[in-house]
Amino acid sequence: MRPEALEPWLKQALKTQVTTAEKAIQKSKTDIEAQLVSLNEIVEDLLAKSEKDSTEKRDNRAVYRAAKAVNRMCLELQNLTSSPALAEPQSHEGLRQFSDATAKLANDVAGVRDRWIGYIRPYYILDTMSLNASIDKLRRLGEQAWEIFGKEGSLLKSFEEIQNKVEKIEELETSLQKQLQERDRITIELEKLDPLISEAEREIEYVAGDQRIAELRRIDAELKSLRTELLTSGFRRLGRPLRKLEAMSNRGEYPVSPEIREKLSEYLKRPFTTFIREGEGYPYLKSVMRTMREAVKRKKLVLKQREERKVLERVDNVAEGNILERIHGQATALVAKRREYLHDPACLELVHAYKQKKEDLKSLQSRHADLKHQSKLLSDKAETLRSSLVQVGKETGLMAEKLARRPVKLRLDTSLLSA
Repeated sequence: MRPEALEPWLKQALKTQVTTAEKAIQKSKTDIEAQLVSLNEIVEDLLAKSEKDSTEKRDNRAVYRAAKAVNRMCLELQNLTSSPALAEPQSHEGLRQFSDATAKLANDVAGVRDRWIGYIRPYYILDTMSLNASIDKLRRLGEQAWEIFGKEGSLLKSFEEIQNKVEKIEELETSLQKQLQERDRITIELEKLDPLISEAEREIEYVAGDQRIAELRRIDAELKSLRTELLTSGFRRLGRPLRKLEAMSNRGEYPVSPEIREKLSEYLKRPFTTFIREGEGYPYLKSVMRTMREAVKRKKLVLKQREERKVLERVDNVAEGNILERIHGQATALVAKRREYLHDPACLELVHAYKQKKEDLKSLQSRHADLKHQSKLLSDKAETLRSSLVQVGKETGLMAEKLARRPVKLRLDTSLLSA
């Protein structure tokens, strides 16, 4: 059967037990409420009598004191019994609270009576006998309520636990369905993206086949290689010392001319761009290196001996050895050639189109990757929900079997379990 049909089926299968429990609980509730009404009536009658005696028998001091004691006792009893906080006993917890509150109320009422009875005797004997009988009956009904809780509470608890399990199954099925629907939506979107990506790749390949674009790509690749070579040959091991020199010059701890300090800052930010903008022989870079060599030799940069030797060796290679001339010559020639291509409006327009198509492809690929990631997360979450659904379904079936004492098999939504 489907989970939502389980509770009605159980109530029908256990109709005798359920009916017995409901009748016992309802009878207990009715009896206790009726007894509270009866107790209130006795208290009201006794209160009225005590007020009358307090007025009419002032001359008899003993009776007057007893009447006053009865009056105070009745007011306290009314305060307790006029609107007691008794829970509805239809649920397991409600029945427990109802039984507990009834027993506590009976004890509190008895406590009030016991505290005042010594001031009342030997007067109001018949009235107190009626009060005692009513309180004792309330106590017995409270004890009976606890007996009913002990006998029928487990049945109520079992039904509530099964109901909670069924609600959990419904919640899991709903959540799983939403996850699967979202995953299917993303799958459809991915299927729409695939041809767009393929088309964008074909367009880029077509544009890249133009001789001008191919040549510009070759130039960019060579410039990228030369940049790596420059950083390796000219700036390896010099990054940290150059940054130290810049910081010291900015703080005024070592004198560097404004022009050299500006070029030093440019080289630290954009070494290759600054390098290829230099004239023949890259004089500013050599000036920066010689300034740093002087600072190293004057022990201003505080370098370890081995590091100092390596730095000076690198500086000499750049400043005096002219090891970067080939890189500078090739890079400046490539930049000039690139600039020549970009001066052609048709070529420039083609480059812009090529870049735009690359950006479009990158955006499509990024969207595709995001959707794939979302799909994976949704699939993982769906699998977790599916496992939980199967587990809760199994637990619910076993609980129902134990309660009904017959085989029970729950039918979960197969479309969700196999999706």
